[in-house]
Amino acid sequence: MMYQDGVTALRDSMRLYGQCCRSISLTWGLPLASFPSWVSTTEKIHRRGLWTMSAQQDFLVRVWSQARRQLRANIAALASPPPWSVAPPTSERWSHRQYMAMTRSLHVPNDTPQPTDPWQDLEEAARTSLAHAVDAYNFLEDSDLSELAHRHAHDIAALVGGLFGCDIEYSDGTYWDVCRLTLMHSRWGMSVGFTSTRNCSLCVQDIDTCQHLLDTQYDVTVWHDADGTCNVCGRLNCPHTDGEIVSAFPRPVMSALQVHEVSLVSRPRDPLARFTKVELGQDILLQGLGEDPSGRDVACYRCLHPCSGFG
Repeated sequence: MMYQDGVTALRDSMRLYGQCCRSISLTWGLPLASFPSWVSTTEKIHRRGLWTMSAQQDFLVRVWSQARRQLRANIAALASPPPWSVAPPTSERWSHRQYMAMTRSLHVPNDTPQPTDPWQDLEEAARTSLAHAVDAYNFLEDSDLSELAHRHAHDIAALVGGLFGCDIEYSDGTYWDVCRLTLMHSRWGMSVGFTSTRNCSLCVQDIDTCQHLLDTQYDVTVWHDADGTCNVCGRLNCPHTDGEIVSAFPRPVMSALQVHEVSLVSRPRDPLARFTKVELGQDILLQGLGEDPSGRDVACYRCLHPCSGFG
């Protein structure tokens, strides 16, 4: 089940990453052959002997800044230009068509969907792809797809950091590491020790003693509990409606849960039970920045650098 979840997450991430690349190349006119990537910049860093973090960062920021400026310029030039400003009229007939296009664009029905921001759409797709990529690696860590998922996470993380940028989070007087790629390389998570009662989703009785068999489908009347959870699929938002009859397998539903302990482990039972943010101490900030940032915005470039391994 976890392997299939990982394959699904990896497929979703690669699909979004492919959409971003196609958009950059085909829609906005930047050939991917000349566009930076994590693989190409890593090869150039090794070839040029840029072994210090500062030298690597200077190179990476310069390369990605050029790509970002070019992409933004192309989007600004190509994204929905006014029809009457495309070119000067060359004949009376063309002038009339141009005028009609202008009047149609100025009289848009109120319910017509407004155009979206291409840059924002591209960023949203890239960041969603990165989230799926990290989930995929967490699911596939011990499988034959682990290295593929690892490299893909670097590819999409470099695209996100290089084009759209990332900041170290500052809240409650503390700086936090929220980089999805960096946290993915810290292979620690949380495992909870608990006891609970397992009830049947169909009859709400003890699933070990009730009459329903886990490998058998039963006709069930759909209902949702006070929280909106469906008794058939267990989801909050689902297509099932109260009162309809559907065929469903029974599933265990935990209740009367009691937590006994929480452990720090390298392989949590739930592969997604990983840290989402880690506090950055004053010594780490001073070492990395050379000064106390004192609440200022701090840009993060770690997802652009070559992989430094897992911790």
